Amino acid sequence: MTTTFLSIPLERPLVTAAFPIPAIDTALVQVRTADGHEGVAWSFAFGRGRVASLVRLIEDLGELAVGADAVATEALWARLSKAVEFIGRRGLAAAAISTIDTACWDITGQAAGLPAHRLLGGFRDRVETYASQGLWLDRSRDELAAEAQALVGQGFRAVKMRAGLPDPAEDLARVRVVREAIGPDVALMVDANQAWDLKQTLRMARDLAEYDLFWLEEPMPHGRVDDYAAATRAIEMPLCTGESNYLSDELLVLAQQRAADYVMPDLMRMGGVTEWMKAARVCEVFGLQVTPHLFMEHSAHLAGAARNVVWQEYQPWWQPILETPTRVVDGCIPLGDEPGFGLRLSASAVAEYRL
Repeated sequence: MTTTFLSIPLERPLVTAAFPIPAIDTALVQVRTADGHEGVAWSFAFGRGRVASLVRLIEDLGELAVGADAVATEALWARLSKAVEFIGRRGLAAAAISTIDTACWDITGQAAGLPAHRLLGGFRDRVETYASQGLWLDRSRDELAAEAQALVGQGFRAVKMRAGLPDPAEDLARVRVVREAIGPDVALMVDANQAWDLKQTLRMARDLAEYDLFWLEEPMPHGRVDDYAAATRAIEMPLCTGESNYLSDELLVLAQQRAADYVMPDLMRMGGVTEWMKAARVCEVFGLQVTPHLFMEHSAHLAGAARNVVWQEYQPWWQPILETPTRVVDGCIPLGDEPGFGLRLSASAVAEYRL
């Protein structure tokens, strides 16, 4: 197993209500088997010191994977989970386990000669995607309008913008600008990045109602499950949360309390494919739809396997390290027939971005 510390530059720093994002600092993992298969996955964090810690933990856990059966993913996940029990299975530990587990699922697909979406369930061979790569808080209103129109021109049938500015009136004005730019037939999501409390969320949901949002995402701190449940009951606008939660048991709590209309499991925070699929099934039991957070290169296959999935987030942060970029055709990501996740790393890009 090889772990590589990458820093992938952005053309322009991203600005959210939580923090600015100057680069995508990433722990890239390549797991190799004796018979020649190689699985690829990655985790990340905002901050090089944090990624350095992540790399070190992946390397430590990787020693436990040496000699293991790569296709016995449940057994390996249990072994890695047991190893981090003393320090806790969430946070950095979940992110580290995710890379090893996801890379092993890549190998499992290759060994079976099946694309991951078919190996995991095969419900669909293409997934609707929404544009999440633009419409950040640092854009002016004119920039928002132009960027939104450009995304629609690229074939996206849904776009997501950010909110959470100190002035709620400015948030509302910016949503109006984007809605007018994309027209009534394109779905619009708004992500507040946990900037509001319950009262602010209720007030903003009322004021945003005229713009016909597909969902309002993470308006409050993610740990306030009771507040999310109260907001879901109180407003007609659909709420989305879950990207900041760890492991399937935390999503079970969201589902049990009906704390959202859409649940957004994150591949890294779930601890990889093994636990992500369990989270999707948990939500299905409670009649909730899920929408994968980030990692479209892997998560789109999970979306193709689970029948209660809507939308895959399109975020091209890791496209520069791939030989073949993820395609969008008629607003969808086609999943293809290549075994595993079908990813080929660009050796030159990996070398360029290596720290």
